[in-house]
Amino acid sequence: MLTAELSALFPRRLAAVIRWHDPEQAFEAALVAARAGVGSVEITTGTPGAFNSIRALRQRTDIVHGCAFGAGTVTDVDLASRAIDAGAEFLVTPYLVPAVARVAARAGVPVVMGALTPTEIAQALELGAQLVKVFPAAPIGGPAYIRAVRGPMPQTPLWVSGGVGIEECQEYLLAGADVVGLTNDLFRPSLLLAEDWVGLASLCQLALASTEAATQLRPTSPV
Repeated sequence: MLTAELSALFPRRLAAVIRWHDPEQAFEAALVAARAGVGSVEITTGTPGAFNSIRALRQRTDIVHGCAFGAGTVTDVDLASRAIDAGAEFLVTPYLVPAVARVAARAGVPVVMGALTPTEIAQALELGAQLVKVFPAAPIGGPAYIRAVRGPMPQTPLWVSGGVGIEECQEYLLAGADVVGLTNDLFRPSLLLAEDWVGLASLCQLALASTEAATQLRPTSPV
């Protein structure tokens, strides 16, 4: 279950996650997603110029007001510090990284920590994660796995990512996920290469429609 702080960062229960080799296309794609109303955009550190993009996007309040921008694939203290300096509003790790959690805690920035098994999920919470990213969600069992994890962990805030498709957003949320992270099925390489921003905006709207439908069926009250 999301806290009030997390609900503000992920108001649409959706995170658009971009990992791309061209910094200008990545920036424009992030801007398109924000304009479309996704509400939360994660730029991975493997994207060239990721920190510059986060800094620039945070400054575009006239266009992207209400969208939270975070840094993903944060695997060490240096990356965490640079992301925070750039203005990242949340940090995302692919696996358990205690040092990143400590840096984030000192800066007052929420951390979404990657984990897979119930034991790792519990460890992520103990390390200070505000939200636990079940990664990779699809290969391990998809919505059925999330539903099983929810049995002994009914209140744990969960983000799902890794092989998740737009058409599966509703199913994951109804299975118990609190946030769905979309990467390649949203930021499709064919669209980015063609700079088809209209096509990308349409996919964002499809994803938002799916999460909205799930929210109406399974409302979440911040704690």
